[in-house]
Formats: sequence, C-alpha cells, structure tokens
Amino acid sequence: MFCGNCGTQIAVGRRFCGNCGTALRTAAASGAGPAARATAAKAAVVIEVRRPCSLAKKIVVSSALIILAAGAGVYWWWSHRPVPAYQVQDPGIYPFQGLTADGKAMKWGFIDADGKVLIQPTWDGVDDGNFVEGLPVAFNEGLCGVQKDGKWGYIDTSGNVVIPNQFDTTAPFVEGMARVHFGNQIGYIDKTGHLAINPQFYDAGDFHGGMAAVRSDEGWGFINKTGTFVIRPHFQSADSDGFSEGLAAVCTEGKCGYIDRNGSFVIRPQFNEVGLFSEGLARVRVNGKLGYINPSGAIVINPQFDQSTMFSGGLAGVIVSGRQGTINKQGKYVLNPGQFVFDLREGNVLVANSGQGFGLMTRDGHWLLQPSTSLTGVGAVFGKIFLGTLGGQQGQVPISISGKVLAGSYKGSMLASLAQDIQDETSAIQSMHTLTAAETAYSGTYPSGFTDSVEKLGPATGTPDQNHAGLIDATLTSGTKDGYRFVITIPAGTSTGGSNFNYLLVAKPAAGHAGRAFCSDSSGTVRYALQGQDCNTSSPVL
Repeated sequence: MFCGNCGTQIAVGRRFCGNCGTALRTAAASGAGPAARATAAKAAVVIEVRRPCSLAKKIVVSSALIILAAGAGVYWWWSHRPVPAYQVQDPGIYPFQGLTADGKAMKWGFIDADGKVLIQPTWDGVDDGNFVEGLPVAFNEGLCGVQKDGKWGYIDTSGNVVIPNQFDTTAPFVEGMARVHFGNQIGYIDKTGHLAINPQFYDAGDFHGGMAAVRSDEGWGFINKTGTFVIRPHFQSADSDGFSEGLAAVCTEGKCGYIDRNGSFVIRPQFNEVGLFSEGLARVRVNGKLGYINPSGAIVINPQFDQSTMFSGGLAGVIVSGRQGTINKQGKYVLNPGQFVFDLREGNVLVANSGQGFGLMTRDGHWLLQPSTSLTGVGAVFGKIFLGTLGGQQGQVPISISGKVLAGSYKGSMLASLAQDIQDETSAIQSMHTLTAAETAYSGTYPSGFTDSVEKLGPATGTPDQNHAGLIDATLTSGTKDGYRFVITIPAGTSTGGSNFNYLLVAKPAAGHAGRAFCSDSSGTVRYALQGQDCNTSSPVL
C-alpha cells in the first residue's frame, strides 16, 4: 500500500508512514465487514491522515509550560518573600529648643551629639515624637518635618526647606513616602513633595515592605505605593505599623490575629489584643493579660502581664500589678518587678525614676546615666542624646547619654554637679525678688530714690536710715549668698536732682560656681542669661 500523504510504499500492517510519519487508518480499523476489510487491506486505501506534533512544536509547548511554571513560582516567592527589616537612619542631628538670634523667643533647631548647633532655632515645632520600628526619629531618610505659622513642611540636614510648609501634620519618611494630613484626611507624598497618593484615608501608617495599613469608609486594609488596595479594607482594626517580620496584626468581629502579605490569616483571630512581631515574638492579650506568641501562633510566654513592650535586644519590658520589670525570651525575669521604677516605652533604654530624679539604664539593669535630682523629666531618647527637663523648668534641653548638657541655660554643665547649681539658682531667684521688693520700699522712704548699694538695704543697728534700711537679712547684705554675688548699679541717665529713678540689679555665680545670671530693674521683672553670659534688660524674662 502507499501513503496517501507522500506516496511512499508502506508494508501492510504498518500504522505510520516511515517517510513522513503520517498515521494511517484503513477500512480494517473502521469497523467494516470482513470482506471489506480484506479488500481494504489489499488496496491500502487511506481514509484519514493525522500528523503527530513535530519536534519544534513539542519544544515550543514545553517551553511555554516551563515559563508558566516558573512565573507561578516567582509569584509565590514574591508574595511570601521575607522582607528585610527596615533600618532607622540616624544622621547625628538632634532637635533642641533654644533662643532665636535676637534672643526674644524660644524656637526649635538642631545640634549634633557634641552640642554644636547645626541648624539655628527658627522653627515653631519639630516632628520628633514619631516612632519607626519602635525607635523615636526626627531626621529619617534625610528629611525632618518642621512647623512654622501653623503649617508643616520638611527640611534637609542642612536646614534648607525642600518641601514647603503646607500640611496640617507630617510624619517621618519611610521607604521614600511620608504621611501628611490635609484637614482630617491623610495622603502620602514622595521626597520631592509630590502628592503620590491623594488624601482619602481617616487613619494610616507608614510603608513597610511596600505596603501600608490605612482606614477607609469600609474599614482597615493595605495599599501599595500607587494607593491601590492590595488587601481590601474590611478589617475592624489593624496595627498602623503594618507588616513586621512578614505578618500584620488585624482584628475582625472583636478578635485579633495575623495575616500574611496576601491577606490570608496565618494566625486565626482569637486574641483580645495583638502587637507587632519583633525578634520572632509578638505580645497578645488573652483574658485581660499579656503574653507572647511565635509566628506559628503558639503561646511561648504565658499571658500574665498587665502591660508590656515588644522585644528589643532579646528583652522586653513588663508591668505586673503596677511594678515594672524586664524579661528574656524564655519569660524569665532579668529585672524583677519593683526592682526599679521606670517608664514602659519601646527602645533599648529605660528611663528610670529613683525618687530622687531620673536616670537612664539598659534593659538588663546597667546604668547608662545615674539618677540626678536636677533631671526632673525625660522625653525622647535618640540613642546618643535625650531631651530632658532640668530643675522643673519649662521646655526640654538636649543632654548627652554621659550627662552633659548640650544647649540651653546650663550648656556645658554635667548633671552630676548641676543639682547644686540649680538649687543655688532657686535661692538666687528668691533673693532677686527680695532685693527688688527692698528697693521699692527704699525708694518710697528716702529722698535719694533707689540705692546703688546692697549694704544700704541691710539690717539697722538702731533706727533704720538710708544707710541701714533694715530691709534684708545680714547674709544677703554681704552681697553673696548660696553661690551668687549680687551687685546694684544706677544706669547712666536715670538720676534727676540727686534722686535715682531706676537701678540694675545683677546676680552672677560666684567664683567656683556655675549657673545662669539674673538681672532686674525698677520694673521688678526678673530676667536671665545663659551660663557665662551677661544679663541685661534685653535678656529673656524668667
């Protein structure tokens, strides 16, 4: 018989042509009767031609299947890839409050870790209260939010305005994006100030691994950097810090659990409260108490704490019955509850209160800065410096971890010796009020008006007179008290007909003492000057 496709003679009984590979079907295979099958076998009549896949076609199909499989694998890996932990940046530039160049107002500027002023105080506010990865930040990714005339913008590390003040609030840049408020809605800008995602959310967090948690009318969900929801908004709540170690804390129907980057629950909603994963553990609340779970959802530290922090450096802070302590990852106490009193805050540094002032210690109980009675409050701790309140004064000043005051009235002082200086200052301020009151009484009694002598205000040996008015005690009469020296002068041009109608009272630290200088005049207003500077009627009011 012959192939009906190429004409090549084929042996009887063959199913494929040996020349072109065409499949042959004869009448014998069609179900005809025996006679017909015999005739067909002799004639080799081909009634159907079928071509098998060529080698090239097989290669193309196989390659396509391989590509599809590889693409699916890449997509799975991308969806489940571990996202590297975000590194908070510290350019060594820290905020502080100081006097403006004209000395008339307190504004915000920036210093380095040694106290050198890098950006002069010119701003009404600085965005220094935000936390990224549990650490307080000011400058992050080279920019910092600053406020002027009620609006917020961004400056670079040289103090140049790179994004004009136009927002109602700002947040740090994280992964090249920053949250900004327009009224009660939140959007995102890029580092050029361009509005990358329009204001439309009622609450929002920073980007972590290319995704951010946001709240819309439908609830909490997660967006990418184009503003598109990649996990639809349907959760009752979500941790605004978003994904950490591949998982995000969310709540639905009154219970909380953890989802992966596809929005699928990895740890089912079962807890009353949940926190970020850090160092492989996350705090959860069960029946009113906090414990810790691993990424599989298994409880590894039993719920027993009233409050707690996330793990940092292998340790976490906890509170039990109002008493603070720290634990390791096995749930064992490193600092027993009640051993120290400290603020429960994130980060590696504990702000401890000894009852005689504040100090700084590590989570395992080693003092970084011994408590000082001069330190009455601690704000943000930036690593190399912190912001502290000294002697109950208003405002916070930058202080190095070693205890050196980097700016403000006590610049250059060490906390260890500052307590006595502040105590002396308090006494000096009281003496200033005593002396101004004495001057007022003196000028109303004697025709010479105000006196230029502290001694003339002192105790009388008999009947008071203009040389011994009996208005101050003997100690103050000497002109030196509690580390301060007091001097009164009559400014030029403030005398008429032998009567003085003004005076200048100045108090400076005596030799061997430190502290601010103070001054006052007939107005009775007490002013101050920074340590080592002279005080005059243009100095700031105390």
